[in-house]
Amino acid sequence: MSGATNLAGGRRASARLAGLLIVAATAAGCATTPARRGPPAPDAPFAFRDPAASLPAGTLSVEDAERLARGMEALREGELSTAKKRFSTGAARAGAPAPFRVGLAYAEILVSRYGPAREILEPLVRVSPGFLPAAEALADLDAAEGRELEALDRYRSLLSAFPEDPRLLLREGILRRSLVEKRMADAEGALAANDTPAARRAALAIVDLDGSSPAGYRYLSRAAEAEGRLEDAWDAAARAHALGPSDDAWSRHAAALATRTGRYAEAVDLYTDVARRDSSVSELLDEARIQFQVQNLPEAAQRAALSTRVTRAQFAALAWWLVPEVRDARLPAPPEVAVDAVDRPESQALIRAIALGLFPVARETHRVGADVAVSRAEAAALFRRIALLAAAGGELPECLGQDPPPAAKLEKCGILPSTQSRTVTGREAVKGLEAAARAGRGGDAR
Repeated sequence: MSGATNLAGGRRASARLAGLLIVAATAAGCATTPARRGPPAPDAPFAFRDPAASLPAGTLSVEDAERLARGMEALREGELSTAKKRFSTGAARAGAPAPFRVGLAYAEILVSRYGPAREILEPLVRVSPGFLPAAEALADLDAAEGRELEALDRYRSLLSAFPEDPRLLLREGILRRSLVEKRMADAEGALAANDTPAARRAALAIVDLDGSSPAGYRYLSRAAEAEGRLEDAWDAAARAHALGPSDDAWSRHAAALATRTGRYAEAVDLYTDVARRDSSVSELLDEARIQFQVQNLPEAAQRAALSTRVTRAQFAALAWWLVPEVRDARLPAPPEVAVDAVDRPESQALIRAIALGLFPVARETHRVGADVAVSRAEAAALFRRIALLAAAGGELPECLGQDPPPAAKLEKCGILPSTQSRTVTGREAVKGLEAAARAGRGGDAR
């Protein structure tokens, strides 16, 4: 006999323990069903591993290994008194009684005497936290008695020592998901009751339970948003999106928060990704793009973009900054002098616009009407000229073929919406300039 006897005996006992609960129930007078052979399923409430598992080879003598194997065999057959006697005899021996005490705990568990089992196991685990059979059985007891957090901590502690153990991985995952679902329900209920502190506590508990799940950060974001703390809401929303980027509904929520906090580049990225699968966000994407462009414009052009009635000078400034072809085009002739085009923030852009034929200069007054609001009819002609510059001799799309283009066609191709207003807003100018230039370059105006 050798240490191999111990291992073989342990494996035989473990392979037969699936029927232990049924056998124990039979001994207690319950109804019987045929016992199933083989080890317990990984998701079974108790593992009943070989009590000598994880101990160094040779820890048990040949005699003790045989006694332990016979005790486990008696336990499998439902002969609890015999099993206890053999385990008790081994536990009383000098040297290594721990596996026999685990066997005694197994016997108590089989008849649902969880208290006595715990009294046996806890001292063993205090002395040897990494003693797998005892620590796992204690974790199983915690789970069976509803101490889910304690059980989860024990499984995680064991996984640090046995990271590839399939049962520990499965049990940890089952408990973690169960606890996360409960905390999610808590957070949802707290938000519905407008109890944001409680929602935040539940969200932080989710993050602590499963930092790789986006759920905790989503609830943190929603709680912060409900409290008006939009910066914190965005930070949590971005973390949630990074952990769960395939959730389009959350991507849209995060994009909306990005927009509300002035993070238009992030909003564009988020909406662009969603738009690949959901065209309903196209308008939101366009709006985010416009906001991003406006955000990066110089002060004078920003004022123009935000104007409710964009002037010729403002239109020229927007065309200068938004359409590279306006800045880079070769001037056909020196620009006419316009007295109202000098000594103003938009002077350079307005003088170039005059030279490119966008705005005429009155011969009588030598004025370009820098502060005159651009009418919708004038804007239609301007957008066509911008498209011609961008086309660089190429053909224009059908909606820009006429000079000036009909309003209905401009609206159809997304360059200028049809409204009752006689003038153009800065936002309409920004969108129209972008769309017209895109159409001139041979792309879709939209």
